[in-house]
Amino acid sequence: MHTTPTTVPLAERPVRRSCGHPRRRALWPYAAVLALVTVLAACTGDAPAPPPSSATAASTPTATAAPTPSATPTPSALPSASDDFSSIDLTVPPPRPDALDAPPSKEAAAEIATYFALLFPYSAVTHDLRAFDDLSHPECGFCSDFIDEIQGYEAQGVTTEGGAIAVHRADVRTQTDDYFIVTTTMSQDSSRELDADGGVVGRDEGFAARTFEIDVMWYDGSWLIASVVPT
Repeated sequence: MHTTPTTVPLAERPVRRSCGHPRRRALWPYAAVLALVTVLAACTGDAPAPPPSSATAASTPTATAAPTPSATPTPSALPSASDDFSSIDLTVPPPRPDALDAPPSKEAAAEIATYFALLFPYSAVTHDLRAFDDLSHPECGFCSDFIDEIQGYEAQGVTTEGGAIAVHRADVRTQTDDYFIVTTTMSQDSSRELDADGGVVGRDEGFAARTFEIDVMWYDGSWLIASVVPT
């Protein structure tokens, strides 16, 4: 995890793609993280083409408080610090944050990165990809791989149980006026995949307190996720 912001211009910070295809039902299980780090060392990606930013700003990361979970049944929002995943109903979408309608800011970027992380298990369980797809940049390799996988599972009758995510904190660095790097610390519950006959075809143990960089950009009046990379 970086402790100081970089000053690389947006044009030199491409959307980061995974050129391999690790298992993605868990956000990134430990073994897949190690494999992905090796893969990323050999990867290159194409940069998005947003309009040039008027300025480049660098600031010290600041922690953004997580929203308080609502009453039972809880949507796929943040549980307590004890990671009580049983309180999360993954059939209910995470609340849409007001930040999606806000102009570029570090606070908005933190909320949107958190929301995107919570959309992941909801979309995996329900196969409802609308909000996830709307928020995904076309060049986000992680995003497109996940969408393809869920669409394939839908066609095959594969379902997912578990996999809830708890986001513990989101630290934001300003890359440019409209591009933010959000280092999120999160945990994920164990999960399993079932085929159309109810047979178990996959399992994952989840993980605790891992960090990921979620690149959030403001482009043409909308917020988009540019990449998701483990740190």
